[in-house]
Amino acid sequence: MTNDKTDAPAGMGLALYGASRDVLARFKGWDAHLSPDERRRADAFSRSSDREDYVAAHILARVAAARVTCGTHGPGPAARTYVLVQRCERCGGAHGRPRLPAHPGLHVSLSRTRGAVAAACAIAPVGIDVEHWDEAWLADADLPGVNERERIRLNAFAGVAYTHHAPSPRALAWLRLWTRKESLIKVGDATLDAMTAIDLSALPMSEAPLRTWQRRVAHGGWAMTDWLDAALRITGTVSSLGNVSVERVDA
Repeated sequence: MTNDKTDAPAGMGLALYGASRDVLARFKGWDAHLSPDERRRADAFSRSSDREDYVAAHILARVAAARVTCGTHGPGPAARTYVLVQRCERCGGAHGRPRLPAHPGLHVSLSRTRGAVAAACAIAPVGIDVEHWDEAWLADADLPGVNERERIRLNAFAGVAYTHHAPSPRALAWLRLWTRKESLIKVGDATLDAMTAIDLSALPMSEAPLRTWQRRVAHGGWAMTDWLDAALRITGTVSSLGNVSVERVDA
């Protein structure tokens, strides 16, 4: 189960995910320790739900880092004060790949979608992406970001019947491709402009949306952990040089 509390062994990493409201409730008060840049970005959102997702993701990144550095089941009080910095390499803005200046040996990544967030920390480069099922419904027609080999495999799902309250098997398979590619982009192995050049057609694509599960696959030198949470209606992937354990955070 994804909510089992196990510490990340040495050489591995930890990924956490959960509903934004649960993260904010579990770590109430941690938002007071966001940096001025983080607060400005949070305040810039016009919708309160988007602001909550942003804050929850940045809190969860601190929690993941504390779990990796401290090796405890729960982060200590000092963890909330970890400084998380984002600086764009192109424009210098307060966005881009996050890092922990006080812990240069650690790598962090975070992601947010409607009502849910995810964050990962490891001693090796790590990238994480989480998406809501609604993204699959919206993109089911054109399937962006895929190459011809991947499209052929996805089209094989077109005739698969489904009766549960979830996107079609084809749409969910596409969403899996998307989270895998986004995780590789965040880990620094690819760029958004070259998304179709990433060929993941040889990897498994079938999804089981009636239960929560995890699956490990490999692409090149990257170890990927896929997960799907039926209750939250989200799917995600974390990629790193070593296996990363994935846990759900509840209130």
